[in-house]
Amino acid sequence: MSIFQEYYSKQEFVDKYIQDPTDAIDVIIPVYHTNELWRANLISIFREIPVKRLLISDGGVIDDSIDIVKEFPRVEVVNHRHFKSLGKCIAELIKEVSADWFAYLHSDVYLPPGWFENMIKHKGDYDWYGCPMDITVMVNYKVRLATRPYAGSQIGRKEAFVKGINRVDDDYVYRQEDFVFNKIVEDAGYKTGKIEDAFHYHQVMYRASKGFDIKVKSVHVEVNRTDEERKRANETQIKGIVKYLDPIEQYMINDFKVHFREMVREEELNYFEFRKWVKYTNIRWLPYTAFPIYAKAKSGKLYEKVLHRLSQLKNRK
Repeated sequence: MSIFQEYYSKQEFVDKYIQDPTDAIDVIIPVYHTNELWRANLISIFREIPVKRLLISDGGVIDDSIDIVKEFPRVEVVNHRHFKSLGKCIAELIKEVSADWFAYLHSDVYLPPGWFENMIKHKGDYDWYGCPMDITVMVNYKVRLATRPYAGSQIGRKEAFVKGINRVDDDYVYRQEDFVFNKIVEDAGYKTGKIEDAFHYHQVMYRASKGFDIKVKSVHVEVNRTDEERKRANETQIKGIVKYLDPIEQYMINDFKVHFREMVREEELNYFEFRKWVKYTNIRWLPYTAFPIYAKAKSGKLYEKVLHRLSQLKNRK
């Protein structure tokens, strides 16, 4: 059974805590909204973990997540609607924990068989630890290709292929077949086209097969955020990094640079005020706020203003 089949198959509810409360722990989950697998994820949590209490942070839930979780035993929902950040919600949930050990889970996490046993055996080695993730991509996004034919579901006239179909030898036609067949039809004097009032679902998923066990290395999904949400995400990310972390991990340094440069380029922060804030909040990050010349602001005004100010400072020396 694939993980996708497991997600959507009807599963019996098993309460591990009732079966064996040994090593029972609290579980905390902050919630704003969840996905369609929320109930399946909860079933996996109670099956794998002896849940003493499930503490849910209601950070302003906008869907039916709370109604669903209340169907499960030993659930306590904490009202965190007055908090602005995820971090504060998690911090307050941790304060509510009464067990010696607890698990912090995301709402979109599904636990496989053996998760708790494999995790809890390391509590003598560490005081806070995690495990790797396997990403399952389940997102529906539109693809409208401007520069190539639509492929995957097509209809055509047999006659349009008669003259040219023998040009296709048993050699190289593979993922460029949309171009090849379009050319055959057009060379024969027939018309190709794209229509917009129908569509199909095209599945992209991994399946091991003999001789072609090609594993997915990475998947990139770009979310179409509003300008307001993008600005908020960038600002909270860079300010959270500066306030709570030091520039030690290269991953975090790179993440800061990406968000900072985007905000400079989009003129979404006051550059000099931000530098001042960094200086007084965590001066270790100040060198990483040096104005990136290659990230020119949209209008050019900020770019010119910064260069002018830098020139003034240089002359002052």
